[in-house]
Amino acid sequence: MMPGVVMMENGVRAPLPTNHDRDHSQFLVNGNGAFAPQSTSDRPNGAPVGSGLGDKGSSAMINGDEAGDGAKSAQPQRINTNPSRMNDLPDEIQHVTMGFVPLGLLLSRLAQKTHNQLGDEIMALAKTQLPATAINGNSAHISAATDDTSPENLAKKSRLLNFVQEKHAEWVKVAVIARWSRNAESVSKLIDLMGLLRQQQAKYMELLDQMITIKSGLAFARLPNPDLRTAHYVLSTGAAPWMPDLNYLEPPPLTNKEQLQWIENVNTLLSLRLNLEDYDSIPYHFRDYTIHSGRVTFKVPGEFEVDLTIADEDFEKQFWFIDFRFAFTPAPAELSDALRMYLEGKVNEALEKDGLNGCFTYLHEFVLTHKISEYMRQALELSRGRWVDTLKIERLNRAMSIQYWVGRYPPEGPRSWIILGVHSGRKANTAEDPKSCSHLTLRWFKDNKEVMDADIPLNEADISTEDLLNRVIARHVNHILFSIYSKLKLNGRYIKREAGLVLDVHKDDPTQSSLKMQLGYGYHMTVGISSATGMFSMSPQTNITWLREQRLNWNSKDPVPDGLSTLEGIRCQYFADEIKRRGKGAGWFISKAPAKMDTIKESLKLRELGQLLWLRRNGWTDQWYIMVNLSLSGDKWWLMEIKSHDKGARISSCTSLPLSSNAPNLGDQFFSDLTIFTAALISQTTDLRTLRQRRIKQVTHDGTNYSLPASMKVPDIFIRLSDILKRPSEPEKRAASWARDFVQIMFKGAHKSYGRPQILDRDGVADTGAGTKEKSPKESLRVFMDARLKVSDASRFGLLKGHVGRDVAFDRRLGVFALRLEADIGTSILDTLAHRLQAIDKLADCIDAIRRSDRDIQCEEITLTKVVITYTDKSRSEIKSEIKSESDTLEQSHNKRWKATLSLNPDAIKLSFEKYNPQLRALDHFRHLINSELRCLKLPFFLTSTLPVHRALDAVEDAWDSFAANNQGRVEVFAYHLDWYALRYYLPGPNRVISSQRRLSLQIRLREHNEEAQWHVFREESGAVKRPDDEFKQALDKVINAEDRQWQSLVDCAASKTDNRVGELIMAIDESIRRLAMQSPTLVKQNQPKTQMQAKNPAHASYHRNMATTKARAQGSQAVVILDD
Repeated sequence: MMPGVVMMENGVRAPLPTNHDRDHSQFLVNGNGAFAPQSTSDRPNGAPVGSGLGDKGSSAMINGDEAGDGAKSAQPQRINTNPSRMNDLPDEIQHVTMGFVPLGLLLSRLAQKTHNQLGDEIMALAKTQLPATAINGNSAHISAATDDTSPENLAKKSRLLNFVQEKHAEWVKVAVIARWSRNAESVSKLIDLMGLLRQQQAKYMELLDQMITIKSGLAFARLPNPDLRTAHYVLSTGAAPWMPDLNYLEPPPLTNKEQLQWIENVNTLLSLRLNLEDYDSIPYHFRDYTIHSGRVTFKVPGEFEVDLTIADEDFEKQFWFIDFRFAFTPAPAELSDALRMYLEGKVNEALEKDGLNGCFTYLHEFVLTHKISEYMRQALELSRGRWVDTLKIERLNRAMSIQYWVGRYPPEGPRSWIILGVHSGRKANTAEDPKSCSHLTLRWFKDNKEVMDADIPLNEADISTEDLLNRVIARHVNHILFSIYSKLKLNGRYIKREAGLVLDVHKDDPTQSSLKMQLGYGYHMTVGISSATGMFSMSPQTNITWLREQRLNWNSKDPVPDGLSTLEGIRCQYFADEIKRRGKGAGWFISKAPAKMDTIKESLKLRELGQLLWLRRNGWTDQWYIMVNLSLSGDKWWLMEIKSHDKGARISSCTSLPLSSNAPNLGDQFFSDLTIFTAALISQTTDLRTLRQRRIKQVTHDGTNYSLPASMKVPDIFIRLSDILKRPSEPEKRAASWARDFVQIMFKGAHKSYGRPQILDRDGVADTGAGTKEKSPKESLRVFMDARLKVSDASRFGLLKGHVGRDVAFDRRLGVFALRLEADIGTSILDTLAHRLQAIDKLADCIDAIRRSDRDIQCEEITLTKVVITYTDKSRSEIKSEIKSESDTLEQSHNKRWKATLSLNPDAIKLSFEKYNPQLRALDHFRHLINSELRCLKLPFFLTSTLPVHRALDAVEDAWDSFAANNQGRVEVFAYHLDWYALRYYLPGPNRVISSQRRLSLQIRLREHNEEAQWHVFREESGAVKRPDDEFKQALDKVINAEDRQWQSLVDCAASKTDNRVGELIMAIDESIRRLAMQSPTLVKQNQPKTQMQAKNPAHASYHRNMATTKARAQGSQAVVILDD
């Protein structure tokens, strides 16, 4: 094949000049237009089918010269369907295109090169320094016609001339090549023919070698031609006279005794010769010999045994070969006749030339060669058997190479092999040692590097290629496993014995070598390496180990670092799967990473950041996570609060969890403890942050908390009671005299809570039963906290016994309140605590107010959430001095004890009266009073002092029911405040015209007169005239200034003490007004049913008054009516 044939850009050769007189109608720019376009994959060297180099008419050229080829171009075109040969050549000739270079590519590359070099030369010439005279303009004396002969200018011209000459030479060569390309078609044919001739010559030489080999191989099978004539005569007559007779006398046959004697003589001669004559010349390895049966047997352990004898008594004569046996296995038990004859001749020849040394050397080298052949034979059997596709065997010059783990790594990956050969046994620059001789040697190349200190013994007595490979591979496997083990052992996780790691290695059996690694609590993984394939095998086999094993086996280039990362990855994946599998039932799940690695490293300032696992629990708020840093230095647990912003996530708080780095037992107890501990930390973090935001001082103290696991500690929080009781509207703290000023808050537990049970569909949507659907409520996690405070005087709460509520207990012996606080995780319990403490504060105020009051009021029942009291309108002194006597019904009703209930809710105190209590109309005012700054301080006074007023107002309303039913007038009662009430009378005018009706407004006010609280009853109308002079004024004056009055007259006002006398005053005034109503002019009486009576003004008549007037007042009823605000 002729290299360097120049091709055109379209894949065909063409000359450089252009003939414009040619007919180009049948050509295109890049191919022959007479043929259909073909894909480049079907064209040799980019040429289209039909544009072969042997076809003139099919070579479409850009600037080709086809002058003189008109006859050829006029010939009909023949389409070639075989792109591997030329169009006009037979099928035997293959068209050669290898090594062809397109002419267009050569021209473009040369043009580009010339252009680039020319630019470089121009830039270099421009940078050349000019002479100083030319720069300064001092060359005026030189004629303009004279050239610049300065050295710099001459150097520039010389450099430019050399560049032009060099480029000219290159382009001349290209021109020659282009002109020579006219004959490229013929040369290409010559190349194809030359290739065919070389192929035929190679076949001829190969057949000749085969014939010679066959002929030489039949030499041993050739038999001489039979002598049929002599055989026929001898068989017929028994003699052949033409055969010579030497007249030898046959010796007499030896007897057995003579034979034994002869053998003994030979043995004696052998013994004498070996012990006396040849003692110093016996090779070192022939020292082990035995003489018997007329022969000497030399034994070389692990190699051979040879039997020699002598044929003459002269010790100068040579030994003779008798027999040979191999001293290793596997080997043939007996030699074949051909091999025996061959060995006999060679050994006798060696004995003749070099004696016993030559015999040993020849047989030793023969055995070594045979051992290598045996190793080779077994290796080939292994490559076709159990080790198929894993060994690559190559026979070398008296050596062999076995590459194992073929296909284990990518083609560019490392390779490992052994070379078994013969070592001469000689050492450089040392004297020859008679004990040393050639021997088999093994060279081991591991990962493309020879292992110099490998101690791999060769079993000379037992030849086994598989055992040899196992010994080599066992050391390779041990190296890989030990390297992984060493790197793992250097990490803190295994230095601190937080996880188990065991290496078991065997020198001869790689299948027994393994690395046992602990993945989790009571769970281990065993890593081994297959001796045949070199692939990692991991057990027990799971989905995790299988995927990682495949990735390690097929994508790894270095098994040590890749194996290290794979084992750690399996451990991390196992931990994550165990968390996912076992934690699901406990409400734990794996979440996506809420923050970037850089943010975590910056916040935690960790030296080593391994694989991160983010955990969350159902019921947590969105910002709380547990981050587990799984690394070789030890697993670390962090409780983190991460808040998202527009610029990214930010770590608000992080707390290291004191969990052991040992493999945890991921059971129900672990997740239960983790839930409780994290709930305690989240609750404490939230509470401390809230305290700091509210600027409340706190102190933490480590105490014993039996609600937490023994290994987990959460300190208690101590805060001041005065800081909790202080309201935002209060400028200063208010100290509670009933308790000490410290409150202890400790964590007690957590539990999950759901909404009402629902039946969910596949999408987690529940049917409400009304035709609509709603999403199921999320599980919420609630935490329990205990708050404890000690009272200053336990006797104040003497009525409290044990559990005074669902979540409050009081120990009278210790004088300690224990409050069980409950809140959703992530929310502070301070508000709840404040409400509870305020309720206790209110309870203490209420008890103090009742205890200090001089009114007739008593506590019937006291709990933290409810106080039941009974009262009358008398004072305690009056009760003591009152003489019991029988009186009328009204007097008995005055002595009735009324019941009220105080519900101490967290947000407010709620007061409730029993049914038919006359004070129901002022219930809102009472509630407003007890929830004001006065609290319960004035409650006993107003309960008892307003009772006669409300009884009288009830009696007034009852008395006017019949008047209202007959349209003779009506009355309206207003309770503006606890110390301010109003009565409005409406009487019909003349002819009962509504527009002319008469109205009277009475005010009942509690005022202080002469340092004493008194009820003042007076008239006050709306308008300019407050007290007009009319019939009402006359009626009022009669009552106010009555002679037998029990109240005090203050001109236009009547004053009475806060007892039954104010009720008598109100009833007397009402009676005088009723008389006016009966004296008013009347029209036709309209008998309307009572249910048709005119409704009271809804803007002034309260709901409590309607409840009191629509029912009969049963004096003996004790039911309590609880009305909401």
